[in-house]
Amino acid sequence: MKVLITRDRSQALEFAKYLESFGFVPVFLPTIEITEPDSWDEVDEKIKRIDDYTDIIFTSSNAVRFFFERFAKFHPIEKLRTKKFHAVGIKTKSEVEKYGFSVETLPAKSDKEDLFAKILSEKRGSRFLFPHGNLVDELSIKLLKENGLEIDNIVVYKTVKPEVSEEEKENIKKMIEDGDIKFITFFSPSSVRNFFEIFGQIKFNGQKIAVIGETTLRECEKLGLNVDINPMKFNPKPDAKFLAELISKENKFLG
Repeated sequence: MKVLITRDRSQALEFAKYLESFGFVPVFLPTIEITEPDSWDEVDEKIKRIDDYTDIIFTSSNAVRFFFERFAKFHPIEKLRTKKFHAVGIKTKSEVEKYGFSVETLPAKSDKEDLFAKILSEKRGSRFLFPHGNLVDELSIKLLKENGLEIDNIVVYKTVKPEVSEEEKENIKKMIEDGDIKFITFFSPSSVRNFFEIFGQIKFNGQKIAVIGETTLRECEKLGLNVDINPMKFNPKPDAKFLAELISKENKFLG
């Protein structure tokens, strides 16, 4: 029983191990690639002025990793000890904690809109640094500024569509159209978009679609893809283990 994981193997090893523990065979097709920004100039400038900021916002674990790694080139990480950290989701929070810092109370929902609303209601008078990826919603940042929040945003990583060889694409396409792959998993909106850019008008054959993240769910719905396994119905902050468990339950139900 094969499950397609639309992430690079190195980013989904934990999820793959959970799937294997339930008897599934993971198949990897990276539909997104995380890379450095085109230039570090703006990031480096903000890092050099880090004392100007009271708070730091993260909406992805990738932003945490890229920011801290770049920061460490200029200052000891301990220099951030006086900052207050804000995050979306358990995964992002855990990534901040790996560096030895605590995170302010998470918003009720694991999305940036709830985090921004929480910050606006509580954090007047602070100055924020917001390291993020290249696909951030600029409108949300504009609204924050219009509502009086002092915030500087910087791109610390890029999400791009990776190169997929014709041989790899055809192999995966055949497994999907032959029904050999039973489940397809998505973890980000860009992953969903890139999947359809890679395959075009692919013919599904009874596959069940599983997602993590409300924005991922909405992107699937936007593109007409029915989501069968939505862990957010049961847990507002699902992780890889919980998703694997739901896939296993769905498989037993089908069987």
